[in-house]
Amino acid sequence: MLKLTQPAYAYADALALCRDGITGNIGLLQKVNNATQALQAQAQAYEASGTTGELFTIQPLQTQDEDDPIVLGLLKKSDLIKLYGNYLVGKKKPAREVYDALMLAADEKCPFCGGIGRPRNLDHYLPKAHFPQFSIVPVNLVPSCRDCNMDGKGEGFATTEAEQVIQPYLDDDRFFNEQWLHARYLPGDGNEPGVIEYFVSPPDYWEPAQKKRVEKHFKDFELALRFSKEAGPRLVVLMTQYQALLDNQVDEATSKNIIFQSVINTSPFINHWERVMCATLMLEL
Repeated sequence: MLKLTQPAYAYADALALCRDGITGNIGLLQKVNNATQALQAQAQAYEASGTTGELFTIQPLQTQDEDDPIVLGLLKKSDLIKLYGNYLVGKKKPAREVYDALMLAADEKCPFCGGIGRPRNLDHYLPKAHFPQFSIVPVNLVPSCRDCNMDGKGEGFATTEAEQVIQPYLDDDRFFNEQWLHARYLPGDGNEPGVIEYFVSPPDYWEPAQKKRVEKHFKDFELALRFSKEAGPRLVVLMTQYQALLDNQVDEATSKNIIFQSVINTSPFINHWERVMCATLMLEL
């Protein structure tokens, strides 16, 4: 929904700062140092796959009967998860500056839901439970609100192209710059303002898998309900303002431009819920 700029910290920076913070676990530090080249290669592969929409091709960790298998070199799953939990999230560790920079860059807007939620932590786009080698890869760490992180995405991951939700850092610009979110206005009875119902309708020329991706994103993050809830009180205000202009003998076209078109013109991005609502009201009232 919201495009995020590439993180200010590259993977090499995050890894180096994590290594600087490993002061009381010489064994872990040695394993990380020995696996540095392999870890960087994995991070590069992630970015390459993300740019082409092929993160689903990266295979998850096959744990089989092992609770803590070796992932890279001598690094176990628990070691890589510890890199994130202890050395990137740890408030007194050098790499905490990476965590804080990623959170601040979101500008208090969760990219998965188009900014209606406020980020509370970093979500692993490819979950660290299944892809621990990416536990501190900055482009895998998405500032996320609780609803999107816990209720929407959780520990799930795609195994086909069509199952992938939008990757805010790396995905094709069309997901952010072309309209795929639409709405319809359902008038209310009497003095009731009605409701806005949202739905997905990508451009016809998109590939089938791309269409299915936005449909899945819309469904997984429950955006139909969440956007309608946001639209409800805003619709009351806009419709009241619109009716006031009509009551004062302002013609319909001018009233629509004043109330609805001004919102469309100042919306932050094309699939913003309020922009889509106002575009619908311009056409359907």
